[in-house]
Amino acid sequence: MTDNEQARKKPARERNGLREWLVLGLAIATVFFGLRWFLFEPFRIPSESMLPTLEVGDMVVVSKFSYGYGDFSLDFDMPFLPDERVLGGEPQRGDIAVFRHPKFKRNLIKRIVGVPGDTVQMVDGQLFLNGEPMPQKLVGPALSTSLSNKPAQLLDETLIDRQGRSLAAYQVLNFADTVFDNTPRITVPADSYFFIGDNRDNSGDSRSNRDLGLVHKRFLIGRAEFVMFSLNIQSHPEQRYFWVYWNPFRWGRFFKFL
Repeated sequence: MTDNEQARKKPARERNGLREWLVLGLAIATVFFGLRWFLFEPFRIPSESMLPTLEVGDMVVVSKFSYGYGDFSLDFDMPFLPDERVLGGEPQRGDIAVFRHPKFKRNLIKRIVGVPGDTVQMVDGQLFLNGEPMPQKLVGPALSTSLSNKPAQLLDETLIDRQGRSLAAYQVLNFADTVFDNTPRITVPADSYFFIGDNRDNSGDSRSNRDLGLVHKRFLIGRAEFVMFSLNIQSHPEQRYFWVYWNPFRWGRFFKFL
């Protein structure tokens, strides 16, 4: 092969190599955005409303296919489905779900305690579902959160259905004599859900129409599946200590299923 022939083939090889890199980059981007749009998406926990289940700095992986696809579960508009969802199943009591706030247009994460047809009420700090108190067991005193200096109680709570079967078990924080300890009895209408935070007295949720109210299914984004990793941070900068910067991760919370 002459030098002229080699010179002519070199640009062709360079073009082929560039084309291969472009195809590879496009394939990786397609897989990445496909997974993020349709299957799983990470969400960072910015507040203490779900303590002790979720901590500030947790990175939670949400399955976007679990409740089907609607206006807010995808990163683009679905004008042909204004009030409906396609594919997926129905949210269940006890699910931890991410949804779009109907008024303030930001993403929130709370626990579903009421589905269509349920009645929900708080009586002296205890959750009542369909007229029945949800079993609670005192674990002991809890550390005060950054949002309150009052002593808090850590409680085991179980959601049960109308037949008394256990649906979900988790822990909640409860402060004494707070505004949400007693609420009216609310009936959950069709296609809507009642959300509440595990940090009962530091959560703006469905107990207050001013804070949130009931959430229509079109605002659902997905179900939280597990904590992928957790950064050792607090919600208020003044509560950070120097050792946080030397130990930035909460290793015990990596890949913690919810």
